[in-house]
Amino acid sequence: MIKNIMIATDGSETSEKAAKAGIDIARRSAGSVTVVYVMDIFRLAYLPGYTTLPGIKEQLLELMKKEGKEATDFAAELAMKAGVPCNKIVAEGSPSEELLKISRESGMDLLVMGSVGRTGLDRFLLGSVAEKVVRNSTVPVLLIRE
Repeated sequence: MIKNIMIATDGSETSEKAAKAGIDIARRSAGSVTVVYVMDIFRLAYLPGYTTLPGIKEQLLELMKKEGKEATDFAAELAMKAGVPCNKIVAEGSPSEELLKISRESGMDLLVMGSVGRTGLDRFLLGSVAEKVVRNSTVPVLLIRE
């Protein structure tokens, strides 16, 4: 039975659709959801001025934390309205690696995520994060199309 559902979000429309789907599954199975946003801190290193301009690193991290809070709050609000227990996690690192790690270590029964996210142009048909997760997950993955 599917009781522990992890929803990966990046704040995109596709991840919002994934949140709705994951919450609906949890509601129907009397389960709970854990909403996860991963701050991709490794991408920051490629931005001009990231290491040389004073305060830019801190400002970018704060923006990412704010975005993560907004994305997880959106899903938590949906879960509350549906009567589904919800936990929120904002993590740092490589999105695919963190999603795999959290889903495995938290004993999730299902991982729900969008097929492409904000960086959907990285891959032709399947987002690069989604592709890595599907290829390497020990937990069943449900991809929601855009």
